[in-house]
Amino acid sequence: MPTHLRSPSVALLAALCALTACAAPEATPLGSDDTVRAAQLLLTDRCLTRQGLTPPRPGQRPPAVEEQRRVSDALFGAGRAELSLTLPSGHEVRQHTDGCLAQAQQRLYGDQERWFRASTTVNNLKSEAPASEQSAYRELRAHAVRTARSLLRSASEKGMSR
Repeated sequence: MPTHLRSPSVALLAALCALTACAAPEATPLGSDDTVRAAQLLLTDRCLTRQGLTPPRPGQRPPAVEEQRRVSDALFGAGRAELSLTLPSGHEVRQHTDGCLAQAQQRLYGDQERWFRASTTVNNLKSEAPASEQSAYRELRAHAVRTARSLLRSASEKGMSR
């Protein structure tokens, strides 16, 4: 596949088209993982842009070191991580609540802290994760897929009306 077709912008455009039927009739709709990723990308791009920052893209010339730090802090959060979970192995996983990614997760999953806890537990412990965390994971993931589809549909409709 040509490099220019691998960019997240192209993926987002394909996601929007697939969800709104502007793609060819034989096009396969996005799966739930790609739908959530496309919506997360849309939300984080909007957040960075509101802050006067350029969202990073593969193949893009790297910005100056200071600009990279500003984008990273805005995207992932800065300072001490507010969320923390210690796994049975003793490994501690941490996450910020103040970056663009955290805002996107809050919007998509409805509860960033609960999503962090459930996804960290399920992704690390797999089938050994407690049933309550597996249930929370499925519930929050379904919420994210519904929210992502709605968000992408809305963004596509706004784009078509321009």
